[in-house]
Amino acid sequence: MKSLHFSGDRRKLLTGAGAIGVGSALVLALDACSTDSGGAAASETASAAPATDLKDLETAEEIWDALLEGNQRWAAGESVHPGTDVETRESLVEGQEPRAAVFTCIDSRVGPELVFDTGVGDLMVTRTAANTFDPLVSESVSYGPAALEAPLLVVLGHQKCGAVTAAHDALAAADAGEEVEEHEYALPEVVAALTPAYEAAKAESGDPIDAMIAANVLLTVQALKEHPNLAELVADGELTVVGAVYSLETGLVTEIEG
Repeated sequence: MKSLHFSGDRRKLLTGAGAIGVGSALVLALDACSTDSGGAAASETASAAPATDLKDLETAEEIWDALLEGNQRWAAGESVHPGTDVETRESLVEGQEPRAAVFTCIDSRVGPELVFDTGVGDLMVTRTAANTFDPLVSESVSYGPAALEAPLLVVLGHQKCGAVTAAHDALAAADAGEEVEEHEYALPEVVAALTPAYEAAKAESGDPIDAMIAANVLLTVQALKEHPNLAELVADGELTVVGAVYSLETGLVTEIEG
């Protein structure tokens, strides 16, 4: 593989056989989020709902709902930045009890604590290019749920992911028998890791990058559910793994399912 350049309500859509494809789901999600009515709804929700303290919540559903409420505030420009005061910081010196783990991309525009309007100690975040993972990364991702008993794990992809775009272009060129353009910054391991998502998204209609982003999220969700550190927790209902995609254009997070 040649070198590649790395350029820089509950909202839910069903994807996969029997529903709609991952590409179509993501396009519909982003289109729906960008409408005037969607923006108005986000603003109204943000104005009506104060920040919920995640530390007071027990179930994954409650925590996910609270994260989506925070995301509504972020998208509406009404973030309250809870839990960022000195007292909260000092209260966490002796230990941490994050209520959710988030596995997302390294993209500088996708900060989970900002996107979900949460405070220090609320989220345990792991970030890699296009949220690709290997055994070492997966152990980091699983630490929050397995060791610290966080009942929710969110895999968060995002619109216009540069790593996914670079991998798609390289793999599509290879499929067409074309020469892959060499660049100064190489991503061969990322391309290899994203190949299953590329293959899974091939048959989808709509934008191929959107389809690949959604496919990668769903494949990652499934892999984490089967991880040795997490499989028993998932089977016992002690851990919920959620897949979602973030829109850079609207600031909104949309849950997707396979």
